[in-house]
Amino acid sequence: MSYFALTLVIFSALMHSSYNFAYKRSKVKILYIWSIFSVAVFIMTVAAIFREGFIFVSLRTIVLASISALFFTLYQIYTGKAYALSKGDMSIVYPLSITAPLYIPFLAYIFIGERVSLTTFLGIVLALSGTYLIQLNVPLKKIKLKRINLKEKHIRYALFAGFIYSFGAIIDKIGVGKHDFFIYTYWVVLIMFIYMTITILKNKKLSLDISYCYRNSFYKVIVGGALLMLSFLSYRCAMQITEISAVAGARQISSLFGVLMGIFLLKEPYGTLRFFATVLIVMGVVLIKIG
Repeated sequence: MSYFALTLVIFSALMHSSYNFAYKRSKVKILYIWSIFSVAVFIMTVAAIFREGFIFVSLRTIVLASISALFFTLYQIYTGKAYALSKGDMSIVYPLSITAPLYIPFLAYIFIGERVSLTTFLGIVLALSGTYLIQLNVPLKKIKLKRINLKEKHIRYALFAGFIYSFGAIIDKIGVGKHDFFIYTYWVVLIMFIYMTITILKNKKLSLDISYCYRNSFYKVIVGGALLMLSFLSYRCAMQITEISAVAGARQISSLFGVLMGIFLLKEPYGTLRFFATVLIVMGVVLIKIG
């Protein structure tokens, strides 16, 4: 992975964890994520109008964007469900919801024939090991390996979000290889917004209060929309120029940002263990860069 690609991935990770921080703090999760997507769609539409190929995209591009958007919409919804639960600390849910790199190398090999070096693979394993340690919920001195507690809903929701994301990522890799990354990303974001709108309108209570976040958190919505747009664009730009397995693995550094936000801004417990786990993640990212 080049330094430029790595820089894009780290920037994307920071933007992703930042809008997730706002997502976690929001009161009505689905309405907040819908609101920031509406902002991202508006900004990207204005920018896309001035780009060649904005309207006349191929049917293949629309189909790929629609499929990946479906997986990513489910990712956003289930991450929100995990955040909404009383035990859904950001420093647990967020790292578990971005465990897609565990599955992506295998899916990438099966569907697009992509292979990674041994060093890169070890980096991904190390990053995921750190992600596992984060959810143990014990002081660092009493650390003891155990199975992930799937009886807890916030754990199940977060892991499912990470799993479903991996399928969208593979579709994305195919999509950005067939079209300009900005135009492709625009259609993914737009279709995700449409899916979320349909989900909200199907719920009578939510549909009656669809402007809630704009009325109560206008500036947070605007900032969140900008962060989301930057995260989507920088990630797919990196994906277009290097292997998806490496990009997804390096993006695990967002766990570091998410955990630090949870510990210092949200005052969540077990900070020492979770910080130690993020060190493993960063070491994994270094190996991915070398690989």
